[in-house]
Amino acid sequence: MRTLFGCLVILASCDDGIEDPRAAQVVNVMAAADEPIIRARPRLAAGKYVKMAGGPYDFFRGTVPLYRSDLRTGATRYAASRFALDVPLVPSLGDPHPENFGILRAADGTPALEPNDFDASDREPYLWDVRRLAAGMALAAVVAKLGEVDAQIGIVRAAMVGYRDAIEAAAAGRLPGRVVEGMGGPIVADLFKRSERDRGGRELDDLTVIDASGVRRFKRGALDAEDPQSALASLPPAALDALPRAITDWRSSLIIQPPPSDLTVLDAVRVFGSGVASWPRVRALLLLRGPTTEPKDDVIVELKEIADPNVGGLVPPGLYADSLGERVVLAGRAAWARLDAEPLWGWTTWLGLPCQIRLESEGQKGISVDRFEDDEGTPEALAELGTVLGTLVARAHASEARAITARIALDREDFVAEQVQVGREYAALAVEDHARFVRTLHRADGLRLGIPFDPIDLPSPDMAAVYGNPPPVPAIP
Repeated sequence: MRTLFGCLVILASCDDGIEDPRAAQVVNVMAAADEPIIRARPRLAAGKYVKMAGGPYDFFRGTVPLYRSDLRTGATRYAASRFALDVPLVPSLGDPHPENFGILRAADGTPALEPNDFDASDREPYLWDVRRLAAGMALAAVVAKLGEVDAQIGIVRAAMVGYRDAIEAAAAGRLPGRVVEGMGGPIVADLFKRSERDRGGRELDDLTVIDASGVRRFKRGALDAEDPQSALASLPPAALDALPRAITDWRSSLIIQPPPSDLTVLDAVRVFGSGVASWPRVRALLLLRGPTTEPKDDVIVELKEIADPNVGGLVPPGLYADSLGERVVLAGRAAWARLDAEPLWGWTTWLGLPCQIRLESEGQKGISVDRFEDDEGTPEALAELGTVLGTLVARAHASEARAITARIALDREDFVAEQVQVGREYAALAVEDHARFVRTLHRADGLRLGIPFDPIDLPSPDMAAVYGNPPPVPAIP
């Protein structure tokens, strides 16, 4: 009987029979990180891998465990730096690539550009975030078809200079403030413009209908003929019955707590086809009554299962929150310019699953690298974006700004040059690894990354109903 490792190495070998050690590492690391979902939710895991196969940027988004392995095990040279600090640890964003930033609206309705995804947040050495951002900006340049070396260097350098200057300012007591309209160049300007355009409840029109009795309900089924993986489905009765308690606990976690009557659940649906790394996680949309009984002010929130980020615990004490949901929400509040940057962002437990709940609004636009074209796809536009994102990462690290600044002071220019080189090289490696990963998926059992099926892995009927019946997995690109 083959060992699991042996199966994975065979999956990762090249077509000509010569084993590719890097391909084996990619598969082994991802299989170890995802084994629970591959065993219990194989179709959902398969959907994630097909999404990752779509391009190098999606692959990068789904491979935080591989990044951890590369930076911490010495499997590549990217762990080394003369500017490294193992301690103090910073409140890490976890995965600060460009698409994990977007517009959030505070309690007073004012918008700002903020980090908006904390699934991988934890406590980490500061270079974890810095180099992840550098690689993400370099990959964004690839997506924008900016292959010239000078253009890529300029884009990544802008992000690193933005980080360096902002962390130095924080060390001197000048904490970076909110990123508001007029800052960040054409990419951020377009984000604010589209956010203002769609802030009036467009999500209600897109996701719901008003029935004959005048009550608003969610649509069911695929929402876009061009994207059949994105769909809404009814929740099982047990899941619906558990929502009131989850809502009560969520309300208690909020900075500003709405009246309980505003949080009455009118309808709820299971969501399929969202995210990349979080694709297999349970998501639901909840339709809440809002301030009045009029359907026009109903509110939609997203409930999302939170998993262990598999990035922390490397330096004692290793645990920094009482629950996974609390970890995510507290990371956001530590990184935002205002505690109420998104006042409905809180945590709860639902059906035994740690979850976050946040506002679902078309007005809260996120950065999309697919929009990096024309005026938003120039080297200058991406450099301006990089400067702003570097500043936001520095703000998240501000509690340890003095220690970081002292280490950067060894050579301020070489700090930037080192991170530019590492970011560009890691982005190039991600492009190569994406090709390796796609070849793996095309092999027998590739969508299970070599992990064999065992009937004992089948979830209970209740949990199987919650995982739901996702749309068929599309063909591997």
